[in-house]
Amino acid sequence: MPENFTPTDLTAAQKRLSDWAMEQANRTEQRLLFGWAPAHDAPNRYKDLCEAFWLSHKEGRPLPVSDENTSSVVFGSPDANMAYRYLHDVGHVEMGLSFSSPDEYDLARWQMRRFERAGFSRDDLEWHLLQADALGQVVYYALTKQYVLDQLQFALDCIRHGLPTGLHLEMERHR
Repeated sequence: MPENFTPTDLTAAQKRLSDWAMEQANRTEQRLLFGWAPAHDAPNRYKDLCEAFWLSHKEGRPLPVSDENTSSVVFGSPDANMAYRYLHDVGHVEMGLSFSSPDEYDLARWQMRRFERAGFSRDDLEWHLLQADALGQVVYYALTKQYVLDQLQFALDCIRHGLPTGLHLEMERHR
């Protein structure tokens, strides 16, 4: 990964990451025969997610996906971020992974491997954006029981300064 990157580099990386998320979500939607819809009241417990998933599967209606905290994300748009959340939620159910920190970490690692199989590597800025978003946020939540407020800023801090400093800076923003 380049040690220094420009705003143009960041925008291009976000677009590639968004394109990947949208493509994967569309493939998943075709496979499952149901997509996703933004929702303020999306399931926030594993049991509720499983019930919503099976209801979507049975009735073919969209899976409700949280639209909270989507104003500043590593993906190029809130829509791409919600497509990624759809992939994440489907992964929880299909892999039988709860919302516990160890299960969230396993799911994030699986998502990173999936991203790598699509041709992305540690040399790519978008790989580092996704790593901070997927793995970094799991670690942050495990430590603080809070969600990252500004996902893009958190990812940029992790990329520029490393995960420990990125975590510390996010904790400071929450004070």
